[in-house]
Amino acid sequence: MREIFRIKNVDSPVLHRQRKWVLTLVNFFHARWGERSFLATLAILIGVMAALAEVALHWAVEKLGHWVDALPEMVGNAGIPVFIGVMIFALCPLIGMILSYLVQRLLGGARYAKSLSPLILSLHRKRSSLPLTETFSHILSSALAVGFGGSAGLEAPSVLTGAAIGANTGSFFFVAKKRRALLLGCGASAAIAAIFDSPIAGVLFAAEVLLPEFSVSALVPMIMSSAVASVISQRLMPDMEFFLAKIDPWQFSAVPSYVLCGICCALAGVYIIKTAYYLSGKLKSRLRNPWMRLMTAGGILCLILWMLPVLRGQGYWFIEQLFAGNMTELRTKSTFLAILPEGDWIILGLLLIVILLKVVAAVLTVDGGGDGGIFAPSMFTGAFTGYAFAHLVNMTGVVTLHANNFAAIGMCGVFTAVMRAPLTGIFLIAEMTHSYTLLVPLMIVSSVSYFFAHLLEPNSVYRKALAESKLLVNDRDETMLQRLQVRFNMNRRYRVLHAGDRLTQLIREVESNPGNAAYPVLDGEGRLLGVIYLEKVLKAMLNKDEFDFLLIYDIMENPPEILNPDDDLAKAMAAFDLYHAEILPVCDKHGFFKGFIEKAMIFSKYRRMVKETDNF
Repeated sequence: MREIFRIKNVDSPVLHRQRKWVLTLVNFFHARWGERSFLATLAILIGVMAALAEVALHWAVEKLGHWVDALPEMVGNAGIPVFIGVMIFALCPLIGMILSYLVQRLLGGARYAKSLSPLILSLHRKRSSLPLTETFSHILSSALAVGFGGSAGLEAPSVLTGAAIGANTGSFFFVAKKRRALLLGCGASAAIAAIFDSPIAGVLFAAEVLLPEFSVSALVPMIMSSAVASVISQRLMPDMEFFLAKIDPWQFSAVPSYVLCGICCALAGVYIIKTAYYLSGKLKSRLRNPWMRLMTAGGILCLILWMLPVLRGQGYWFIEQLFAGNMTELRTKSTFLAILPEGDWIILGLLLIVILLKVVAAVLTVDGGGDGGIFAPSMFTGAFTGYAFAHLVNMTGVVTLHANNFAAIGMCGVFTAVMRAPLTGIFLIAEMTHSYTLLVPLMIVSSVSYFFAHLLEPNSVYRKALAESKLLVNDRDETMLQRLQVRFNMNRRYRVLHAGDRLTQLIREVESNPGNAAYPVLDGEGRLLGVIYLEKVLKAMLNKDEFDFLLIYDIMENPPEILNPDDDLAKAMAAFDLYHAEILPVCDKHGFFKGFIEKAMIFSKYRRMVKETDNF
């Protein structure tokens, strides 16, 4: 039986309770139809489960949102003063954050992951196991946080839920760990496909953001999973539309405007990344007590949302109003905005304020204690950025732009700048708007935004913290080598020399057994004193008479670099390149010699890793 199945060393208590018929069924299926067919079947199953999870999540958020919106009227009908109902409504985001935080602590503990960054790091380190509780915990916590009015998206919790479904499905059916990452990607792509009814974007998101090292053939199971999830979600929720987008044909004369809009989107995306990173760090460093952080962030969030209700929830309904050109709806439920006069500059100022504060509200919601993601806030900010750009250009009178078109391409541009997933951004907006009319403008804005955003900020919102903590690098070769430690790749077969040994003894040994490329010279306690390389011994063999009276001490050398067993192979490879060496010694922190690390061995290991990565 191939290594796709594994019974020992299971990584979840649930696997211990599986019955023998599961393994029998899996073995029969694999023997009859093969490994690829088995994984494809699991991909379809994962797609169905992920779609059901996303339907449940959006149904819960929708019901909670309607209940919260009707709360002031319900309180008034109960004979309670209206201002009390309004106060309760204003405090609902804080209430939702508290309930969400309690769910997180109950189901996930102190290390509850709300971002995709830990998932990306786990996949980077070839760890594809997720707790079983994550198949439903994110649904509950994010539904409470966003349903009560928190300003965040449901996409990150949905992706984490789908990834957990994929990983635990692989565990349940005894799939080997190196294949579970593919099933995890199937769950993540199915989640995006179910949310937006965009199967292509779901696959591209998993490939660009989570699993950039997978080969093209690995996309097939993710395509199947995404397609199934899209069909299931549309069947169960046929009216689930985030917004109805009115798209006009694009004009060639607007191409320079698309380029400028792409630059603006890059600036907005970099602003989101840096603001989210900065505010998150400040919240966690200044308010270390989680309850103090929750109450402070929740209180500020309630104030912001009371003044700007447009920032409540995911914001897709307000994006629809942008497409319709209905700017009056942006002032709904806000006494503060209702008193502002009409005018183009007032509208432009309001758009700018919303663009700047959406990410602030999202960080307060998520890092304050709630659950959610930056996915929807990025698209919300992008829509307002594109619309504001078109509105400003139209005010100048130089050229007339279709503001609704720029709202669509703005979503693509800011999403690309924040996530660094240009293909996902292009096809996501095309599928969400049910139109490929803007495909060329989307490509222009996405590429321009990606280029300028990368110049200003090299990392995406999910990778910035990991990169600055030196946990993740963008170079594929270095990334693969960082997964392996020197201690597991050392050559421990060596002949120990001492400084007082005669060189002639070593020459005779090399003549009989020339297998070692280097010899360690150790003291009486095993500490490294120096290294003798085979090339120098071979030179001595050409003139034995001259070296008859020399000791090992006389020809030993100080190695150019000494590695530690805890170093990774990326550091070892950098040392080889720096000193043009082929072999280096490895010692612990006390100087005790442990073995040699060879450059040829690292190349051999790397080739095997590349082959395993590209094989499905």
